[in-house]
Amino acid sequence: MHDKHSQLKRAKQNALICLLIAAGVFVIAIVTQVYVPSLASAKWLGLIKMASEAALVGGLADWFAVTALFKPIPARYPIPHTNIVASNKRVIAQNLSLFVKEKFFHASAIESLIASSQPAKGAGRWLEDPQHAKKLSRFLCDALAGILRLVDDKPVKAFIGKTAEKGINQLDLQQLIATVLSSITRERHHQLVLDKLLGNVAKLMGEPETQEYIAATLIDWLKTEHNRLEKLLPSTWLSERGALIAVKAVSRVLDDVYADDNHPLRHAFDEQVNDFLHEVQTSDSMAQRINNYKEQLVHDPALKAFLNKSWVALHGRMLESLSTESGKAETKVTHWLNELGRSLTTDERLSSAFDRHIGEAGKYMAPELADFLTKHIEDTINSWDENEMAEQIELNIGRDLQKVRINGTLVGGLIGALLFGLEQVIALTSQ
Repeated sequence: MHDKHSQLKRAKQNALICLLIAAGVFVIAIVTQVYVPSLASAKWLGLIKMASEAALVGGLADWFAVTALFKPIPARYPIPHTNIVASNKRVIAQNLSLFVKEKFFHASAIESLIASSQPAKGAGRWLEDPQHAKKLSRFLCDALAGILRLVDDKPVKAFIGKTAEKGINQLDLQQLIATVLSSITRERHHQLVLDKLLGNVAKLMGEPETQEYIAATLIDWLKTEHNRLEKLLPSTWLSERGALIAVKAVSRVLDDVYADDNHPLRHAFDEQVNDFLHEVQTSDSMAQRINNYKEQLVHDPALKAFLNKSWVALHGRMLESLSTESGKAETKVTHWLNELGRSLTTDERLSSAFDRHIGEAGKYMAPELADFLTKHIEDTINSWDENEMAEQIELNIGRDLQKVRINGTLVGGLIGALLFGLEQVIALTSQ
């Protein structure tokens, strides 16, 4: 800003010097004609006088024109059509905003600019650089982390709870259970569940703790049901043997069921599952039980507590991952951005599609964007102080306008010299 002030001041000084030189030459020429009569009729002196006079008139006229743009002349009681910039602030604001809107922000200009600049490939080349991709990734992670920090947990938890409640209420749980069971039984996958159950029971029966539990149960049973007989018999030994026999018996049965796909227990299990499926599909009482369960689930505090705890855990993990320099989130986003950059630079169809969509978006947004920007330009200029606006404009273009003053002085002098020459030619031809 200081340089502009200095440059404007220097330009004004140069223009003033030219004007003063013209004025000085003109005064010297007049004084010479008055006080040196022998030179009064000299043609060269007449030429100098007329050229300097015209230069002085031209310089003064251009000084008035340039100064009248930015300042009132005179300052106290200005004549009309001076201080033009400040007096026409609203007109300048309106015309400038319309000019920008019509020349820069119309739909075809935006679309043409996007088509010629190929933004997709430009973005792709930029993203191919790992440092650029990492920088953008860090920015995105920081932005998302900042949003997460600003998010109030209470509204989020309330939203999650309402969403879950709405989802459960809209869910046809009876139909869902029937569909899932139908799919499972149709492919006989329920037998896999039975196999898993049998395997777990067999494993449990083979553990010493289970056998000890069975033996202890038998001893309690003998003491309760056959108190006298228990005192005569070796109950501990009988219980241990009985537990072993029971375990072997149950294990043998489980092995038989596990090895035989047509075992009666399997058929009985099929019947139980089919009966339950039929009841789910047709029984009103079952439908009522399912609806009651759904209602209990909706209002179950444990569900809300689980959802709140899940959100807190998710929020914490996301925030930690996003905030960690070179963490998983940043690394993944950087990789995705790199891949996107390579795809945009190598895949012509992809980059063309991006450019087309960007162009369509720009064309669609151009009118609204133009209205917003032109209104902003107009309002901003109207909010300026008139004198300050005139000063700023003069500060930016005044230096070149001072050259107009210099040129006016020089051109005026040249025209004066040409007019003097023309006058002499006419005088010679008339003799």
